[in-house]
Amino acid sequence: MRIFCRPPDPGSFSPILPDAVQCPGLTGSGPQVSRIAGDLAKRQAVFSYKLRTPLVWVSFVGGTGTGKSTLFNAFCGHNLAQAGVERPKTRGPIAYAHRDCPVEKHFPLPGVCVARRVAQGASWEPIRGSANCLVVLDHPDERWKHLVAVDTPDLDSLEPENRQMAEDCVLLSDVVVFVASEEKYADAVPAEVLAQILEAKKPCYYLVNKVQERLATQDVLDLLHAGGLPVEPAGVWSIRYAPEKTRESIAEDPGFLAFRRRFLQQVSVDDLGCFLNARHRERAEETGVLLDRLLDLLAEEKSAAGQWLRRLEVLFAQASQDFSREQTSRSEAETRQYMQRKIRELFAKYDLLARPRRYVRQLLRLPLELLGLVGKGPARRSAHTPLAAWSQTALGPVLTSLETFNRRVLEDLSPSDAEAPLFGTLRAPGVALDEQSVRQRMVKEQEALGQWLNATFEQLAQRLPRGKKWGIYSTTVVWGILIVCFEVVVGGGFTVLDAALDAALSPFVTKGAVELFALGEVRKTTRALAARYQEALLSVLREQKDRYVQCLQSLLASPETVESLKDLRAAFADWKP
Repeated sequence: MRIFCRPPDPGSFSPILPDAVQCPGLTGSGPQVSRIAGDLAKRQAVFSYKLRTPLVWVSFVGGTGTGKSTLFNAFCGHNLAQAGVERPKTRGPIAYAHRDCPVEKHFPLPGVCVARRVAQGASWEPIRGSANCLVVLDHPDERWKHLVAVDTPDLDSLEPENRQMAEDCVLLSDVVVFVASEEKYADAVPAEVLAQILEAKKPCYYLVNKVQERLATQDVLDLLHAGGLPVEPAGVWSIRYAPEKTRESIAEDPGFLAFRRRFLQQVSVDDLGCFLNARHRERAEETGVLLDRLLDLLAEEKSAAGQWLRRLEVLFAQASQDFSREQTSRSEAETRQYMQRKIRELFAKYDLLARPRRYVRQLLRLPLELLGLVGKGPARRSAHTPLAAWSQTALGPVLTSLETFNRRVLEDLSPSDAEAPLFGTLRAPGVALDEQSVRQRMVKEQEALGQWLNATFEQLAQRLPRGKKWGIYSTTVVWGILIVCFEVVVGGGFTVLDAALDAALSPFVTKGAVELFALGEVRKTTRALAARYQEALLSVLREQKDRYVQCLQSLLASPETVESLKDLRAAFADWKP
C-alpha cells in the first residue's frame, strides 16, 4: 500500500525508456508493447509539461484540402499559415502564442525544435512551417495570453513525419478543432484520429467546412454516429461554402462566429484553473488505462515465456536422449568381444614376459606408444595421457544432433511472425554454435577429462600392492585396462560398458581380495569416465540451449522496469490537482 503526503507529479518519476519496455512477441503483442511504451513516454513528458505551463492549447486538425489553415487564420485574425488546395500546404505545425508564453521551456516532444518569430510591421507573411519544428508566431494580445493556437499538418499526409507531428499536437492539446469538408468528412484516416480524441474525452469542436445547401448538420451526425463516432450535436458547426473562401469571409460566417464565441467562453481566463485541472485528470486517467494495458501485455508475455522455456527443456531432453542412443554405435556383443580381445592381448604379453620385470614394463609401453598415448622411452605413470583417441573422434554425431536440435527449436518455438523480436533474435549471427566453436569446446573438455583420469589413476596406483608379478592388481595392467575402456567409451560404447568390462575380465580375476578390489576400482573409474565423456558431449547441446534461453531473457522487460511502471501507475492513480 502506498501512502503519499502529497499527490506526486508522475512527471517527476524516472521517465519511461521505450527500449527497456520490450517483449519477445510470443503472444503477438510485440507491436502493441512497443507502440504503447513510446506513447506512454510522450504522455508522461506531456503531463509534466502541462503542469508546468498553465496554457490552453487548441489544435486545428483535419485532412488535406479541408480548409483548416484558412479556418486557423480566421480564428487568430491574421494570415499566419499559407492556405490553398494543393497538398500539402502546412509542412509543420504553426503556433500563435503570446510573446511571454514559455512554449519552448521543457518542451516535451524529443526531436522537435521550437523556433519563435515576430511579425515584421503590422502584418504577417504567411508561412508553411517546417518539418520537425514548431514555429511559434509571437503576438502581444493580452486577451489571448493563456492560449496557444496551432495549425497542424494534414492527418492524411503522404509524409509519415507530418502525420506523426499532427498526432503529437493533438496529444499536447487541451481542445481540438476537427476540420472536415463536405467531400472528406467520412474519410478513414481522419476518422481514426477523431475516434481517439473522443475516447480521450478531450473537448472537440467538429467544423464541417464548405457546406452546401443539401448537407444538413443532422446528416453529418447520422453518418458519424453510424461509424461509431459519438460527436455531440452541440459540438458540430457548419461553415457555408463560398467560391472564394478567405480569412475575412470566414470570419463573417454565422456558423464560424458562433463556434468562436462558444470556444472563447469555454476557455475564458476566469475559469482557466478548473478547465485545465479537468484536462489534467483526463490525461491522468487515460495514461493510467494505457499503463494497465501495458502491464497486462507484459504479464502475458512473461507467462508465455515460462511456457516457452518449459518447451525448450522438453526439446533439449529429447535431443539428449536421441544423442545418447545414437552414441551406442556398437552392440553389447561387439563391445564385449572387442574388450575381451584387447584385454587378452594385454595379459598375454604380460604373462609371456614376466621375467625380468623391467622387460615387461618396456614391452607393455610399446602398444601404448603405438597408440600415441605415451611418449617413447621411460616415463612415470603420471605422465601417461590416454587422450589421443579423443582427437580422432569424429564431430559428426555431435554436429548432427546440434543441427537437429536447432531445427526443432526454430520449427516449434520460433514465433511465426517475422516481425516478432524473438524471431530475428533466434536467427541472429552467433546464436547457433558453429563447428569451430564445438571443436574448441571439445578441446577444453579433453583437457579437463585428461587431468581427471591421470589424477584418478595416480590415486588408484598408490592403493594397489607393489612387487607382484601376476594378477589384475599390477598397476601397469590396470593402466592398460583403462586405456582399453577409454577406447570403448569414445567409440560410443559407454551405455554397455559395465557388462562388457565384467565379461572381458572374468577369466583373469580370482577370488582373492586384491583382484576383487582392483576390479571394483577399475569398474568405478570406468563408469565415471563414461559419465564424464557423455556429459562433455551433451554440454554442447546444453550450451546451445542456454544461448536460446539468453535470447528470450534478453527480450523480456526486467523486473526493475516492471516495478517502475507499477510505481508510475500508482502515481497517476493517486494524482489530484
